[in-house]
Amino acid sequence: MARVMTKALLLAMMMVMNIFAETKDVAESLSDLERKLTEISASLNKTNETHAQLRGHQELPTTCERGIGDDITKNYPRYVIMSHDGPKRQILCDTHTDGGGWIVFQRRATGDVDFYRDWTSYREGFGSLTGDFWMGNEALYNLTDKDPYELRIDIRINNGQEVFARYPDFRVESESNNYRLQIGSYSGTAGDAMTYHNKMYFSTFDRDNDENSGSCAVSHHAAWWYKNCEHAELNREWAVTETKVNTWYDGKTDWKVSFTEMKMRRIKLV
Repeated sequence: MARVMTKALLLAMMMVMNIFAETKDVAESLSDLERKLTEISASLNKTNETHAQLRGHQELPTTCERGIGDDITKNYPRYVIMSHDGPKRQILCDTHTDGGGWIVFQRRATGDVDFYRDWTSYREGFGSLTGDFWMGNEALYNLTDKDPYELRIDIRINNGQEVFARYPDFRVESESNNYRLQIGSYSGTAGDAMTYHNKMYFSTFDRDNDENSGSCAVSHHAAWWYKNCEHAELNREWAVTETKVNTWYDGKTDWKVSFTEMKMRRIKLV
């Protein structure tokens, strides 16, 4: 705003100077005025540069990449919505967790979004980036088909405990291959519930791709990379009954989950 006002002021004063330029007795005054205006302009330009530098610490990141959460001078908010050329849509970036750079593609926090949806809905995505959502299987394919990614799942168990599971080499294959899941070896604190689903096809109530004689998606009122049927089931219907809550089975305990975020981060090749 200051820069625009400066230019307008200079233009107006130059017009005045042109009008009186032919009057010899004011030439000296105009020369002095021009010098003062130049000094004011330089001062305002310096102020603008200072404001721009200050704003630089408040601007939000435009790229979701590892390390953006390491610079404490940035002080970014925990979540930032930004554009992404891969899925050609806005994405939700977790800038804090383990250095940041995580693209969140699933969140279950309030249970106010219905996750019992058909194949098309899961392909395109649904919900809101500011609430519960699924980013979309086609977007997952477009991202992981071009670059190597790792998967992280943050979980809050019903008793309030917060744990996570992490898997390298995360990939979702194309729709022609039913968005088959591929993940690497587990690490973390949640226990391993996803390896059971490795190399499984995605299933919805209208597209049964599991190994069960029936439909896991229908019987469990959900959609997932089912096998026969699940160890992890984070898209299951939320309800007050104990038989209809999100599930995470670590091989010993069948955890009831009250919050989940599934997120992915591009792996930088050395």
